[in-house]
Amino acid sequence: MSFHLILPFFPEELRALLLDQSISDLMINGTTGVYADRGGVVRHIPLATPYTNDRLQAAIERVARILGQDLTTQNPILNTRLPDGSRVAVVGAPSSINGPTLTIRKFNRWYTSDELIASGSLPEDIRDKVVGFIANKKNGNISGGTGSGKTTLMKALLDHIPADERLLIIEQPAELKVSHPNAVRWEAVEEIPGQVGVTPSELLAAALRHRPDRIIMGEIRNESGYDLLQAMNTGHGGTLSTIHAKSALDALNRLANLALSARPNLNHAFMRSETAQAIDFVLYCERDPAGRRRVRELIAVSGYSHADQCFQTEDIYRASSA
Repeated sequence: MSFHLILPFFPEELRALLLDQSISDLMINGTTGVYADRGGVVRHIPLATPYTNDRLQAAIERVARILGQDLTTQNPILNTRLPDGSRVAVVGAPSSINGPTLTIRKFNRWYTSDELIASGSLPEDIRDKVVGFIANKKNGNISGGTGSGKTTLMKALLDHIPADERLLIIEQPAELKVSHPNAVRWEAVEEIPGQVGVTPSELLAAALRHRPDRIIMGEIRNESGYDLLQAMNTGHGGTLSTIHAKSALDALNRLANLALSARPNLNHAFMRSETAQAIDFVLYCERDPAGRRRVRELIAVSGYSHADQCFQTEDIYRASSA
């Protein structure tokens, strides 16, 4: 297990929390409190034995070195991952006032689409509809907020892609565990001392030269959205990606805006038209107040109306508010 790489550096109580498979996110706010997400609900975890900020800082610095990075006052922000894909995010001094902030998002296990259906996260007919889109090489996007289950849903849907297809997967950081034998996993990395930066856009450009049947893009968070739209609009069907958004329709607007940030000389209507031409369907995931993760919306995209300045979409599914 990946956590055994870092366990020796932490106090015993924190080790137990790292190994607790009921916890999806562990958040350490310096010495002011430890919090954990269990089942979508965040609660304070009282510790019997306090620790010092010096010990926490030393532990995080040693973890950073094991993962090939350094946490210093000149480089106080760390975003990396463990070998199993679990995310490790740190903000240290001088930016984090009450001691280093450490957040670990754990991937305790991956779920199949059947398991998501059984848990109530995904209606079976919607799963079948999306699998049909995937089989027909339609381009899709999975949207939602932080912790809404986007990556989990993507992995479950990727399992339905034929095993003989060549997948080129681009992420930052790398998380997905894909069983396809001809899957290539690439990771965009930030520039740090001793390591050149490699952007998602650069990897997308390289991907087109490696004969992919499908390009799978992890979270779109910058101007790489433009490059992805160009890839989809020049014949690369079956692309799947994720994006932070507050609804399925908002995902289209956000993707267009991110793409526009790469080419500010283009007008908004043109970029929205390009987005509508590229994306065939959008799923929206949410985590409700009770902590339940579920698919809330599925829309099909048919075009963009320049006269009305809006995307033309069809609601395929919209969950009740209950």
